Amino acid sequence: MELKEALQTALDFEQKGHDIYGEAAERTSNPIVKKTFNYLAGEEIHHIKEIKEFIATESPDVELKGDRLEGVKKFFTTTVREFKEKTELSDDDLKAHETALELEKSSYDFYEEQFGGAGDEQTKKFFKFLMEQENAHYALIQKAYHYAQDPTAFYSEEEGWLAEGG
Repeated sequence: MELKEALQTALDFEQKGHDIYGEAAERTSNPIVKKTFNYLAGEEIHHIKEIKEFIATESPDVELKGDRLEGVKKFFTTTVREFKEKTELSDDDLKAHETALELEKSSYDFYEEQFGGAGDEQTKKFFKFLMEQENAHYALIQKAYHYAQDPTAFYSEEEGWLAEGG
């Protein structure tokens, strides 16, 4: 796949993610789901801008500003501290999490394939960055889903993840 075509596909993935996350945040009454999906929609905007800049300048020297796993952990830890009680997940919330996990995995797989086929180090760096972003988002969605289902069980099973993110 040519680089421009790959970048357009990446742009499509990120736009789709933004739309899905924005819609999920709008539809839910669950405060954790709302905050998590609004956060993810905002992250997708960063990716869209970076990919567009990469396309427009034809230069891989784009400033990459997205969150790394550490930032996602910090966001999650702060969020769960706000909401101590168990919150109910609707069928729409469950479906939104499943869709989000599928999207992040598909995006990661695509970026990994492009990383492997990249011809220069800067392009590899760009796709590796996008892979890291998708991986961090996947972890956030999984943690938020698990927490929203049963905060007590989450705390006992995931205590290290929360302590690291603080």
